[in-house]
This record gives sequence, C-alpha cells and structure tokens, in this order.
Amino acid sequence: MTSSQVRHTVRGALAGGLAALLLAGSLAAAQTPADAEPAELPITRVVASTAGIAYFEHEGTVRGDRELVLDVPTEDMDDLLQSLVLQDFGGGTVRPVRYGTRDPLSRILGSYPLDLTGRPTLAELLTQARGEEVEVQTDRALRGTLLGIEHEPGEEGETTYLVLSGRDGLRRVAFQEVRSVRFAREELQRELEAALAEIARARDDDTNRVHLRFEGEGERRVRIGYVREMPVWKTSYRLVAGEDGTATLQGWAILDNPTRQDLIDVQVSFVAGRPISFVTELFEPVYVERRRVSVDAEASVVPEADEGAFPAAALQAEPEQRMAADAAGARAEAAPALSGAGVEAMASGSDVGASFVYDVDEPVTVRRYSSAMIPIVQATVPAHDVSVLDPTSGAGPLRGLRVLNDAGVRLAAGTISVFDAGGFAGNARLGDVPPGETRLITYAEDLDLRIRSDSDQAPERVTSVSLRGGVIETRVLRRRTTRYTVEPAGDVDRLLIIEHPVRSGFAVVGAEPPPVRTEQAARFGVALGEVEDDAEVPAQARCQADEACVLRVVEERQERRTLTVGGVTPDRLVTFLENVELSDADREVLQQLVEVKRRIAELDRAIAQRERRRQQIFEEQSRIRANMGALDRNASLYRRYVSDLEAQENELDEIDTALEALHAERVAARERLDALVRSFTPDGG
Repeated sequence: MTSSQVRHTVRGALAGGLAALLLAGSLAAAQTPADAEPAELPITRVVASTAGIAYFEHEGTVRGDRELVLDVPTEDMDDLLQSLVLQDFGGGTVRPVRYGTRDPLSRILGSYPLDLTGRPTLAELLTQARGEEVEVQTDRALRGTLLGIEHEPGEEGETTYLVLSGRDGLRRVAFQEVRSVRFAREELQRELEAALAEIARARDDDTNRVHLRFEGEGERRVRIGYVREMPVWKTSYRLVAGEDGTATLQGWAILDNPTRQDLIDVQVSFVAGRPISFVTELFEPVYVERRRVSVDAEASVVPEADEGAFPAAALQAEPEQRMAADAAGARAEAAPALSGAGVEAMASGSDVGASFVYDVDEPVTVRRYSSAMIPIVQATVPAHDVSVLDPTSGAGPLRGLRVLNDAGVRLAAGTISVFDAGGFAGNARLGDVPPGETRLITYAEDLDLRIRSDSDQAPERVTSVSLRGGVIETRVLRRRTTRYTVEPAGDVDRLLIIEHPVRSGFAVVGAEPPPVRTEQAARFGVALGEVEDDAEVPAQARCQADEACVLRVVEERQERRTLTVGGVTPDRLVTFLENVELSDADREVLQQLVEVKRRIAELDRAIAQRERRRQQIFEEQSRIRANMGALDRNASLYRRYVSDLEAQENELDEIDTALEALHAERVAARERLDALVRSFTPDGG
C-alpha cells in the first residue's frame, strides 16, 4: 500500500469506534512443525490519536505455515476482537483466530456441585452438601453422612453444630471443635478444588493467548494491526516574537509509551482528530434468557430438506487475502531550525478526512515506560503585538499576539511558551488552527494600560404603534451604552483589542467601521500611539501617548409588544399620541379611544363617590334609629332625628337618580368603546 492508503486504513479503523486495548506481550511465532525456524513480527508503525487511542502495526515475514501467539490482558480482549486486522501479502490464507473463551466467573462457579459464587461460609458450604459422606477431624477422627447444620442460642452466644449420621446414629459436633472436613467422595472433593482453582485463575491470570495462523507457500510478508489504548499525544510550542511582525514557531509532539513493549525504529504518525471510541463486550459469552414452554404432544410436521436454489460455487468462493505492498511516499523537507539552533521538523502533514495527520519522516525509538518529544512544526509566521481585554474574564488587559497560521499545516491544540527580546515572556494556550486562520494568544498582564468600564441603560422608547384587529402593536427600543476608558502609561504603540460580550438579541449600532464579530463577542480595536490600520481588526478609537481615550459601544434591541385596546390606560394612549409618529387614521382612532376611556374613568369615579355617600347615609341612619329607640316620641331630640331621617331619604333619592343616570351613560360609553374596538377588526366583525 502507499502511504496514503495506510492513512486511509488507519482512519477507517479509528473512525469505526475502536477503543482502548492494553497488549502486554510481544508477537512471536510458534513453530509448526517443530523443526521450523521461529519468525518475529516487530512493531513497525504507530498512529497516535488525540482521542487517547493508537493504531499499532506489526510486520515481518513468515515461511510456510506459521502460527503467531499474541498474549493479551484478559480484560482487554474486547478491544482486540473489535480491532484486529490481519493481512497476508504473499498469496497465503489467514485462518480463523483462536483464543480461550472466558465465561463470567459467577457462571463458571455456578456450574459446580458446590456453588462458591457468593463467598459462602463453611456452614453454608456444608449445607449445600447435605447427604454427602464426610471425614471430620476433631480430637479424634469421625466419619458420617452430613445431615445438616444447626444453630443453638445460649447465654454466651449462638453455637453452631455439624450434624452427622453414622453407624452409632446421629451425632452433633460443635464447630469450634472441628479441625478439618473432607468429602469422602473423591469426585466431589476434586470438583471443590477445581472451583477454587477457577477463583485463583480469575484473580491471577491477567493474560489470554490469541493464536493467529497464516498458511501458505514460501516466504511471505504479513501484517497484524490493532487499536489499543494509549495516552493522548500532546503538543507544545515555542514561539519567539520578533519586532518585525513575525515570529518563529516550533512545535513538538510528545509520545508516551507506558507499556511493556519497546518501540524500536517504528514509523510514527500523529492524528489530530477525535474519532468516536467505545468498547463492545465481545470476549465473554453472552447468553439470552429464553422462555420455557410446554412440550407440544401432538404430531409434528417433518420438514423437507432444502435442495438449494443457488449454485454450490457461489457458496464456496475463496477469500481474497492479497493486497499490494506498501510503498512509502516521499517526505517534504523540514523547515529551517528555530533561531539556527539545529532543530528541524521531522514531520510532514496532510488532511485525511476530518482529521489532520503528521507523518514523522524518520523512524522513532521509544523504550518501554518511556516518552519521546519529536519536532513536528518549524516555521516563521506573521505575529502582531497586541493587547487584549476580555471583560468577562475579570482580569485586566493582557499582552498578546495575533498569529496567522501560514505554516502550511494544521496546528494541533497545545500550550505555547512565548519568548521575546527579554527572554521568557509567558505561557499561552492554542486551540486547533487550520492553515490560513488567525488566532489571538495572550501570555502576560499588560502593565502599560489601565482600562475602566461603565455602562448605562437608556429608558425604553416606543418607536412605532399600529392597530391590528383590536390589538395595539408597539415596537419598543432598548439601548445600552458601555464606555471603555483607556489610559496608556507612556509611549505605547500597539493595537488594543476589546472582546466586548454582546447580549442575546442585541446588535451593535453606530460603530464605524463595524466591529469584527466572533461567536461570543464583538471585537473592537483601539489604536494606541503610532499603529498602522489593520483590516482584520479595524480601530474604532485612537489614543495618543499619555492621553486617555474613550470607546463607546452602543447596543440596541427592538422588541415587539402587543396590548389589547381595552387593557391600555388613557395615559398610555396619550404617550403614543405625543411621542410616536402615527398615520392620520390611527391618530384619529386613538384620540377617540382616549376620550371615551377618559369619560369611562370619570363616570367610574362619580359612581364610586355616590356609592360611598350612600353607604355613609345607611350607616348614619342605623345610628339614628338606635338612638331613637331609647327616646320618648314627644322628646325634641326624637323629633329632630325624624327630620334628619327625612332629609337623608331625600338625599338617597337624589343619589339613586344620579347613579341610574351615571350607569346608563357608562353603558353607552362602553358600547361606544366596544364599537371602536370592533371597527379595528376586518370587515368590522
């Protein structure tokens, strides 16, 4: 296969969801027949992924029929079974893979006459063996048939007895007197020892032998591939910032080998991608609970044997195992060394589907339980000195660089150590950067700037009103202004980038030129000192040396609100009339609504006033009548009370008459209001 085909094969294995596999042993050929020479398949290729898995390939030659043995940790057999790839390039045949099946320990123990699944005590174990003949050793040897276990409470606690049936009848033996118990039936004793051996094997045996058999004629090249769990390969960068708007970028990939295998002169590739990875339970047998049904006693139909509808040749096609030999492609030359220090990039990169692959040009050696750091990027890239303020971070302005990736390869996510003329300047973080894209990195606090911010919310303003079918629809404008006051300390010549967070539904207005939008913020530029204009981050404000300047950010949001005509107060309607531009027809209708609703409000107040007066009269009459009950009818005060009651009754008559007129007028006004509302709906309906 060509190198591109290898990458295609690796991509297919990774994207298929192949996950963690810890292979502790090495590949060696088992001789068949006994006088054959052993063959070894060393690891020749490793493809590490940022998903925490790696694709491993062993490759070598075999002669005739060969069986290779792979020692695999038992707990990792699932991963092997879902990822193993076998190839014979010399016309040979790959035979079925053989390995020892491992049932769940609970199922294995449950198959023995004495079930040790639940960690039984001696008493519980002997209870399972009722009816068996046992040999019990106390201060003397006893032999009998096990009848059962008894528990007898006492003053000093419960006593457990072993009950035996022998020639002398039944005998109870206290457990504390028992030194040993052995089953007289040797078969049962062997079954018990076998069950204990299964427990020991499940605890101590951490590997399983997988037999891979290749059959063919002569000497042939074969390959074995699989996916295994490996630590995530990591990326770290060094960036030396120059004063000419460029920086030297050097990237290193860190490969860890926490296994028992030495990786000697292997081809290494690093995949910057995140394939889906999971483990399928393939190693342990899976059983299905089946329903039990009664046997059908009626005569059953005997089926006829199928003679077949397809030619036998179609079912006997021989498997194809031939593949073209791998031819390594030419590698691109590495970029110049960082600052002439003799370090060269050892990898060339290419896009493979949704991932990016760094192919290391030279073989790599990483001993067991060791790590290696390999240079994969070496380039000079545009890098402009900037300051960055992110108001949501809670920190002040930071020093940073705006870096353009024109290195020709994707930059995988990693950390950056930034150096400048003064030496180490700080650490930064970098996400994945495709070729041709720009990223901001920040690495230190900016001590040359002081930035203050404040904001205010303007009162809501109605911008439009329309009448639609008895509903008043309004457009309301909400505006928020944020001011950033920038105070440089001395001569500062660089661009300040403010990552202003934009609230949902709001839009930045009035900024010239318009700010650059990111996913979460609007990116504003403030030119400090002598800074050239930048098309990617245009400046909306400028600050001269030692002079403060202010960047104003105005955000607006239009909101649509609806109100029913009957629910709007006259004062709100007056606000619409006074502050909103309306058509003549809408203004006339609203004016009528104001007049009618005001009149209804006046009538409601008049009705409420007369109702209160009538209630006062009722209360006063109750007091007078109570006093009159205690007076002589000829008393002057009694006659006065009678006169007061007559006057109050006359006033009540006037109130009732006025209320009747007010209610009638209110009904008419309400009908007028309803008629106006109905006139808003189509066809007046």
